[in-house]
Order: sequence, then C-alpha cells, then structure tokens
Amino acid sequence: MTAAGPGAGTAVGSTATGEGNSGFTLMIALSASIGGLLYGYDTGIIGSALLYLKAPMGIADDTFMQSTVTAITLLGAIFGALLTGPVSDRIGRRPTTMLVAVLFVAFAAGCGFAPDLTTLVVMRFLLGLAVGGASQIVPVYIAELAPPRMRGAQTSLFQVMICVGTLLAYLSGHLLGPSGAWRWMLALAAVPAALFLVAMARLPESPRWLLARGREEEARAVLRRVRVSEDETEAEIAEIRATLQLEGATWKELFQPSVRPAVVAGVGVAMFSQITGISAIIYYAPSLLELSGFGASAATLGSVGVGVVLTVFTVLGIYLVEKWGRRRLVLLGLPGAVIALGLMAAMLPWSSGSAAALGSGGQAAVIICLLAYFAFNGGSLSVVAWLYFAEIFPLRLRGKGTGLTALVLWITNFLVTLLLYFAADRLGVGLVFGVLAVMNIAAWLFALRRMAETRGRTLEEIEASLDNGTFAPSATRPRA
Repeated sequence: MTAAGPGAGTAVGSTATGEGNSGFTLMIALSASIGGLLYGYDTGIIGSALLYLKAPMGIADDTFMQSTVTAITLLGAIFGALLTGPVSDRIGRRPTTMLVAVLFVAFAAGCGFAPDLTTLVVMRFLLGLAVGGASQIVPVYIAELAPPRMRGAQTSLFQVMICVGTLLAYLSGHLLGPSGAWRWMLALAAVPAALFLVAMARLPESPRWLLARGREEEARAVLRRVRVSEDETEAEIAEIRATLQLEGATWKELFQPSVRPAVVAGVGVAMFSQITGISAIIYYAPSLLELSGFGASAATLGSVGVGVVLTVFTVLGIYLVEKWGRRRLVLLGLPGAVIALGLMAAMLPWSSGSAAALGSGGQAAVIICLLAYFAFNGGSLSVVAWLYFAEIFPLRLRGKGTGLTALVLWITNFLVTLLLYFAADRLGVGLVFGVLAVMNIAAWLFALRRMAETRGRTLEEIEASLDNGTFAPSATRPRA
C-alpha cells in the first residue's frame, strides 16, 4: 500500500502520472469500504447475539428491551450522521474516517465486554455514532477521489460491503451460536475496525477538501496520484472551484416550489425504503424465525441464507439499475416482495403467543419466501435509494437535499426497528408480515406516481426538469 500524505509519490507531466490509475483508486475505494463492512456487521450481528444475550441480561421476557438493545444503535446513527458532515468539513475527510474507525474499535469491544444491560445499551448507542458516521463520510471520501468515469461503480462498493458485513455477521452468529458466545459475536467487529484504521492512515486526503481550504498544491498533488494525466488533473481542479462557488444555499431554498417535487420523491423513497421492512428484518431475522417456530440453530442458518441472497441481489440490482432504470427496477421488484410477504403472512400466526404449526415443508416455504423478499426488495428499492438521493436535487442544494433524505431514512429506520419485533411478539409475526406487504404495495404506488426516472439523464437535465416543471413520472422518460 502506498505511503500516506498529500504530496507523497507524485510526479509532474502531461501524460501518465505514476500511480494515477484505476488500480490505485480501486484500492482506495476498497480500503474505505471496510467502513461499509463494519456498518453491516455491527447492525446485523445483534440479530444473532440477541438470541443468546437476552437470558443473561435478564430480558428474555421483555421484548421491548430486546428491541431497545437492537434499535439504540440506529438512534446513535442519527446523531453520527448529523455530526460527521460538520466534523469532516473542519478536520478533513480522512481524519474523520479514521475517527469513525476508532469509534468502531472502541465500542464494538465495549459491547462485547459490557458487564450489564445499561452498559450494553450505552455501548450500542455509541457504536451507532460510528455506523451513522460511516454512512455519511465513506461514500463522500470515495466519490471525491474516484475518477468521474468510475465514481458510480466505486461508490457502490460501500453498499455491497454493507451486505458482505451483514453476511459475515450471520455466519459469525451461526458458527458461535452453539457455544452461546454472544460477547465474541459483538466484539469480533473490533478486528476489521482496526484494519480499517490502519488502511485509512495510509491513504491520501480528499482533493476537494484540500482545495476548499485553499491548499491547491496539495490538492493537485493528490489528483496527480489518482488521475491519468495532467490535463485531467487541471480540469478537475477547475470543476471543483466551480462547484465550491455554488455552495452556501439556505434550507429555505430547498422547499421552494420548483424543488418540491424532488423533495417529495426523495423523502418518500427514504421513508418507504425502511417501512417496507428490509432493514428491521435484517436486524431481527434470527429472532423472527425463532418466533415462527424455528430452533436457534435453524434460525441463524436461515439468516445466513438471507445474507447470501441480499449480497447477490444487491450486486445484481446495481447492474440492473443502469440497464432498466431506477423507477422501473422498483416497479418490477416490489410486486415480488409483496407476494413473498403475503405468503409468509398466510402461513404464520396472527395473534400473540400462537405457535406456528409448521412442519419441515412449511419451514422450508417460509425460508424460501423470506429469501424471495430480500431478493425482490433488496435488489430494487434498497439499491435505488442512495443513488436516487444523489441525483434528484439541484447542484446548489444537493448537500442539503441528500442530508434531509438521509435524516428521514435514519429516523424511519430507528422507529421501525424499535417497533417491529415488539409488535411481532405481541400481535403475531404473521400480522406483522401482512402489514409489511401492505407497505410494499404503498411503496409501489408511490414509485408509480411520484418517482421521476433519472436513468440516461445528465444531472443538468434533471435539474432543468425541476426548473421547467417536468420532473414527473409522466414527463421524464429514460433514454434507450
């Protein structure tokens, strides 16, 4: 790995400039994306750990406290996401990412060694600061260093790594489950977090941040390492200068009539990406399967299948979102999720304390439906959300627009996670899956009526459609 420092390893010339190639920027993206793996692991592992920690922590019969232990990380993530932007603007992208890595190390270990319930809840909340921070700073850091032609693909690595982290969490839960080693499940995340810290210490600072601080020569030195030519370096410096001049928009401008359709579309997609259930089901998959009549080992093994399917269909969705379009992918994917959830609702109890009368065939059917739900929802709406937020707002308001949608997403995620397992235990897991099926229908209708297609359109064309009032599903058609 190349030595750190904005001026390290640079060369001047009008042609190729040493390390200015896709391999080096890919290494940067992969290293930074470890933050996504930690996000996925630390939010996903609680689902398996909860099966084994609830008795020693004295909450075996208290599903609300079990929900609190799970959801409190998401409350911390709200604050982490809000604080990370101002901190990164002040101290830089790389130091902020390293700070997030330190938080991951400290509080993952803190969760594993928590002596009592109160300490565990506090550690889980503080761990959420790292989760929310990673969700904000890592994609920004990758995007500001990636070549324009590879920005989408390299930034998407963060989302893929979240799924990989979730899969690793389920694998850890299944392998450590027989020994009931929930502390190790939680604390193991400190290991990749330490690797994340070491990796980030050896990467360069964002050239955009350097230029915003008047450190033009340092920005130019970094760009020479990650771009293929001197012409490309100078063109990007000019582009960064132009975008910096557009900053300073007010929150009031975000709600002016011309921008309102983008706000409605973005906030709606943010809400529906969570109230359709995918994040909460990820966190509770083993517990929900246990409520459905599965044993602990079968529940954690089924969750491993969830992690595999989620990862595969996220990658497939990232590919299809450019082939089919954002809106079309959602409209084609969500009906499958509705059918899968509806079938689970029909097979599982609709009242508290009712045991699911499932034989081996019924359990296999539940698992197949659960995997199908993750394939259809995880490969469509969940893939589209973050990409869509980054496209629909005018350049001058993009930071505030994406910040608003991220805040709505995190708050909705927290509330759904806090309530879902508690409701499944008190009202019946079948009823909860039925409600989620209805929410997926509502999301489909929202996409049909409010989501303007953005595939094949430049950001300037999308902005122009807001200005001239044609930002609407009926008015924006994707190019072939």
